[in-house]
Amino acid sequence: MSWDRIWVRLGLGFALLLALITVFTLTTIGETFRSRKQLSDAYERHSKIADALMGIRSDLYLAGILKRDFLLDPAQSHAPQYGEQFTQIKNSTSEHLKTLEALLTPEEAPSLSRLRAEVEGYMSPLNQASDWEPILSGPTQWGLLKLQLRQRGSALQMASDLENLNARDLAIQQVKTRISENAFRRFLWLMAGTSLFLGLLIAGLTVWHMRRLERHSETAQSELRDLSHQLVKVQEQERRTISRELHDEVGQMLTGLRMELGNLDGPHARQDPAFHRRLLATKRIAEQSLRTVRNLAMFLRPSMLDDLGLSPALRWQAKEFTLRNDVPVELSITGDVDSVSDDVRTCIYRVVQEALTNASRHANAKQIKVMIERQARDVRAVIEDDGIGFDRHKLSRRGLGLLGMEERVREIQGTLGIKSQPGRGTRIFIRLPAPEIRNELSSVNSG
Repeated sequence: MSWDRIWVRLGLGFALLLALITVFTLTTIGETFRSRKQLSDAYERHSKIADALMGIRSDLYLAGILKRDFLLDPAQSHAPQYGEQFTQIKNSTSEHLKTLEALLTPEEAPSLSRLRAEVEGYMSPLNQASDWEPILSGPTQWGLLKLQLRQRGSALQMASDLENLNARDLAIQQVKTRISENAFRRFLWLMAGTSLFLGLLIAGLTVWHMRRLERHSETAQSELRDLSHQLVKVQEQERRTISRELHDEVGQMLTGLRMELGNLDGPHARQDPAFHRRLLATKRIAEQSLRTVRNLAMFLRPSMLDDLGLSPALRWQAKEFTLRNDVPVELSITGDVDSVSDDVRTCIYRVVQEALTNASRHANAKQIKVMIERQARDVRAVIEDDGIGFDRHKLSRRGLGLLGMEERVREIQGTLGIKSQPGRGTRIFIRLPAPEIRNELSSVNSG
């Protein structure tokens, strides 16, 4: 499976998860507002119906009181006042009935019709006399009062029935709201479970993919490190071979050439001044070439590192560095460092060589100290200079010299530390495993 396909699948999974979260959030908000509005509308409708029924009751009671007062009032001059009050009560009742008509459901319409008929039946006797003249006969008054009481009771009973219907309708709305909330709660659990499952699946795939990338990266780094180590070994072997070829073959040839030129420098050669001058110039070129070849051989890999050991090679290196760069190098060697393995010798020599080069080229050091110490199970080396130093945290990238030192030390399971501050020089510390000891010297110091 290619990396691009995995990333496409992970991207689609993340997009689907975001879509589910978005739908989940929007649905939750919408359903919450819908349920709240539904319940609020139900309570508002119930309140309006209750207010309308209460108004109708109040109007019926007021109409009954008005009728009683009218029947019992002997003053005929008060009739117009009773008529005005009755008209107001009748109009108020009509408004309440219209309100109920607008609020009640079709199932409740028959109850409303019966209530309207009872109310109109209760109100109609009050409107029998257009001039609202008082009725003087006692029995007639008593009969009308009894009739009004019965009609008012029927109307009030219908109002109570409507109120019960309103309460039942509110209870039904509450039940529907609870059912809707339960359904919505199940939907929320379903969405949450789906989102959680998809999130865990994507997280698992991401972790698996990242772990696979890490393993791939670790494998690639290990292969690159092995390749680097192999290249370093091949480079050291080639340097050793080229150095020996230059020292043995080319050096011997130049030495023979110089000897032959010395043999030509006899009495016969001095008889010809021009020939003698050319012969001397050729001898100087041959000697210079021989020195150059030997310096190249020593720079590539000093033969004394393989033949005599680490101590002579480091002393020669410190001496040559001081001569070339006019920077004194203080060298201190403690213990038998010449008996360590070839890998340890080569690593220490190359690290010291690179540290000296960096101190001269980049640090503008005026003095350098090199300390090598052999202990029971390891060899430690410290290279210090008084140069300008640097801040490792502000380096955009490490140079090839530092990377080369780290790779050489890591190859033989050693450790390397670099401590530096601007204006306070640089200190490089390495520790390499070297458990085998063939002989122990007390102390060897050289500067």
